[in-house]
Amino acid sequence: MDISEKQKIYILAGIFVIAGLALYYSLLLKPQFSTFAARNREFKIVKTRVKAEDALIANESGIKRQQENFKQQADYLKKRLPSQDQISSLLEDFSNVAEESGVKILKIKPIEEALPLSKQKVASSSYSEFPILIEARAGYHQLGIFVNKLETMDRFIRITEVDVAGSEKDPRHHDIKIRMITYVLQ
Repeated sequence: MDISEKQKIYILAGIFVIAGLALYYSLLLKPQFSTFAARNREFKIVKTRVKAEDALIANESGIKRQQENFKQQADYLKKRLPSQDQISSLLEDFSNVAEESGVKILKIKPIEEALPLSKQKVASSSYSEFPILIEARAGYHQLGIFVNKLETMDRFIRITEVDVAGSEKDPRHHDIKIRMITYVLQ
């Protein structure tokens, strides 16, 4: 079987076309496809990020509400946990509660002999115990109302000891010593 000149030219042309197509694919199409695939991956990542950001923007009011709730909680806790410079107002609050309860306060004073740090129950270095002594005169009923109001104040207070002693001069009123601990921010 003899191959004619015309068939040789067709075969040669076919080889050149196949080589040209292979060259076209490897030099032009393959880089374009790999670039397209890389950009498609980047697009999906950016699309995911945009969705997440859109969700945050849509939830902006919820986040603002949550921030306001946290602010209110912080204000409430600051009110319940006075700082060192607010002790005078705390002692005034004790005096007002006593007056409302019918208790006559004779003396309110911070107890200077603070417990050593090893015996203090300190959960955090941001606050410390502040012991207070209240000396007063009242009847049992007024004392009960006073203690109840102290324990339900907006401040953190723990009554540690109550001493009641009768008075010979006035049997209806007793001498009372209340030791309590409040906590102050440092």
